[in-house]
Amino acid sequence: MKRVLIHLRKSVKLIILLTIALLIAIGILYFLFRPMYIVKLNGEIIGYTDAKKQLEEEISDYMKSGNGEDIAFVEIDQMPEYEICYSKKDIKTNEEEVFDTVIASGTPYYKNYAILQSGEEKLYVKTFQEAENIIASLKEKKSTNAETITYVAKYSSEELENTDVTSAINSLYVAPVVEPTPVVTQKKTTTAKYPTTGSANTSQTVSYGKASLGISLTRPVSGTITSRFGRRSRGTHTGLDIAASTGTPIKSAADGTVTFSGGNPSKSYGYYVVVTHANGVQTYYAHCSALYVSAGQTVSQGQTIAAVGSTGNSTGPHLHFEVRINGTCYNPQNYLY
Repeated sequence: MKRVLIHLRKSVKLIILLTIALLIAIGILYFLFRPMYIVKLNGEIIGYTDAKKQLEEEISDYMKSGNGEDIAFVEIDQMPEYEICYSKKDIKTNEEEVFDTVIASGTPYYKNYAILQSGEEKLYVKTFQEAENIIASLKEKKSTNAETITYVAKYSSEELENTDVTSAINSLYVAPVVEPTPVVTQKKTTTAKYPTTGSANTSQTVSYGKASLGISLTRPVSGTITSRFGRRSRGTHTGLDIAASTGTPIKSAADGTVTFSGGNPSKSYGYYVVVTHANGVQTYYAHCSALYVSAGQTVSQGQTIAAVGSTGNSTGPHLHFEVRINGTCYNPQNYLY
């Protein structure tokens, strides 16, 4: 028994000595070394970091949002890899250099605004406000092409040459043609080419929300959108303008009954048609050059009901298309185009 106790005492001492030695070794390692990450890109070491999560977040944010100025976002095909290691404490991390190297390996995309005329890109500006100012100025100057000028955000991997607002306006402006004053010898009364049948509501009550129609619509014409729904410099636009050649067939967007056909070619809507569908939904088709239906007539989806024109308050051939629910105008682009 005595021998067992002596042997046990020696074993405990040995364990204590080994534990002390291990702690000393760990302390030395901790004092001399620290954990960090080796950062590799395409298999090559590009630096070291001890803030892996923060570095990943900064790279991810830059990829999504760019630099907040000219670069909108960055596409990076190969992301960096991280390997944990223990290095001497005098080795410095270089997160900034790693970040710059990773970003430089990607493809930056620049955001500009393309100014379009009848859907064709004409020039580019840097900001949304510049694009708005150009269109507002052309309308104020009564440029004959003002209603065909639109803009769209454009993302490109190459930097585009931007035009200043003044130069853009001068380049796009088309002076209105001054018609000679006719010599009137006798005032004549004229009869409307298309008799008016039925009744229509032309109030400018609008909603910027999206309501369920309960029916599906199809495009009445194919063409370029030249003016969108909503507020603009000279009032509220209650529908969507789609440019198309004079005489282009206009088709009913859904099954329904014609509740108005006619109008006055010198008034706002010119010649127009109203089709009433289910659930209080109505569709309006304005500025027509020809009307093929009359009030009370039942039409089917896709049936030709009129032809594109430029009657009424219009600067060129196009269809003014409205979607109304119980008399309130909703944005047609919630449902079409």
